[in-house]
Amino acid sequence: MPKGIVSSNLTASAKFIMDNKKLKYIEKYYLNNYADGDVDKEIEAVGSFIAKESAGRVLDCGCGPVPQIYAIFMPQMKELYAIDLPQESIDFVKEKIALRGKWYQTFLPYQKVVESIYGVQPESYILKQIEKIKDIQQADMTENLPFPDEYFDTVISFYSLGCLNNEEELNKAIYNIKRVLKTGGKLLHINTNGKNSNNELPAYTWRGLDQTSKLIKKYLKNSGFNIISEKQVDLFPNKDSMYTYSNISLLKAEKL
Repeated sequence: MPKGIVSSNLTASAKFIMDNKKLKYIEKYYLNNYADGDVDKEIEAVGSFIAKESAGRVLDCGCGPVPQIYAIFMPQMKELYAIDLPQESIDFVKEKIALRGKWYQTFLPYQKVVESIYGVQPESYILKQIEKIKDIQQADMTENLPFPDEYFDTVISFYSLGCLNNEEELNKAIYNIKRVLKTGGKLLHINTNGKNSNNELPAYTWRGLDQTSKLIKKYLKNSGFNIISEKQVDLFPNKDSMYTYSNISLLKAEKL
């Protein structure tokens, strides 16, 4: 067999193993943290935060396998767009959306969080929220965001800005977010005080940037954002074998 074919086959095999590892991670992350629809202290804190602060056209920047779930917490949202680095996340979400009739009732406890703020919602509320999702696509926030300038009223980073390799990547990501966010628009960032505790997980899930809360605030200010508020929420020790953290921060910034 020609050497080039052997090399090509090995490359394809390695890619299959890596892609399969990503898919297993995505499925495990979903099952460990969301599949049962329970509202723990973290989900209640994050859900209440974005329920109050997100509005208009929203971008979920680094969505993972769950934009269809966090959409439940955004009653003031008009449209939702989402991007993530691995294509496996995008495929997982699209499948979940296609099958929403089979699982949406599991997340009625999430609707109750919204109702505690805005009052009783219609029976069709969750399905209507999922219908607001307009596009989900693969993209790297450190390279480019495939949207026009000043397109979004709200950009949300669910932990994703803390999953970067270095300060250069963080600076690029914040620059890209600023470009697509309207003047006066809000960036909502949820961050943890932990790091990836499992070296077997795909590297993109937590790439090693330290002191993320401090650095994120630094680069937001340097990029022309006003930090409006930051709230710390202490949690019970996370028993998930994938990650270890005991605190999250809920940060709200405005593009000046």
